[in-house]
Formats: sequence, C-alpha cells, structure tokens
Amino acid sequence: IVWSIIHNAPCEAKMSSTQRHPCTTPSLKRQQCHMNYGIQNEECVREELSEKRCFAELLCQREAMQFYQAPLRQKQGRGVPKGSCSALVERFAFPENEMVLPDVIQKSDRDHCRGIVHALAKCLSKHRVGRRASL
Repeated sequence: IVWSIIHNAPCEAKMSSTQRHPCTTPSLKRQQCHMNYGIQNEECVREELSEKRCFAELLCQREAMQFYQAPLRQKQGRGVPKGSCSALVERFAFPENEMVLPDVIQKSDRDHCRGIVHALAKCLSKHRVGRRASL
C-alpha cells in the first residue's frame, strides 16, 4: 500500500490490497514537491499541510473537526463566530483564508486554538503521522 511505503508505518484503516489509501494523492504531491525543492524548503508547506489534514480527518476525526471546521470561540464577540483554528494557525500558508477570520483576533482565540493544536498533534503522533521515514 502506497501509504505504508511513503510513511513507513502501518495503516489502521481496513483496505483491500487493490484499494488506494485516501491520502495517497496529497502524500504523492508532498513527496513530489520535496523531490523538486528539497525536504527543508518552504515551497512545500501547502502540500505538507494538505497531507496532514487528510490524515487528521481520517485518523483523528474529533480533533480534526475542532481544528478545521469548528468556529473560533469568541467570548466578547458580537455576531456569528468566524473562521476556524486552522484558518488562524495556517494563515501564513493560506493567506486567502484571512477573509474568513474575525477582524480582531483575541488572545482567548489564540489560547483556545493552542489547546486544539496540541490535541491534534498528540493524536497524529500516536499514528506516526508526520514522522520522516529513515533512509
């Protein structure tokens, strides 16, 4: 299975040997970008984040929903909460998401997202997502 080869880790999703892993496409795009630009190059950050999102939504559904879909918590905000923690945290890589964020980002928003980021990272690390395969 392509995922096991790329990530040097077992896949926990049940699949037959003829099925493609749902994250094969973003993994191959990230791998191709690294081949073109090098593994430490900032040119591949969008591909890396897209691959991580795919694995998060597959393996860490609760944490992924909180990070990618749940609106930012606003204690003092008027109106409907806007944006998500992913839009806030990943805005350096996806500047087009700036428009979905609130006009004023509160410290409480950043603190709220920090906890969600840690929970998502902990879950992904249990599944060995994001670890580089040793050569």
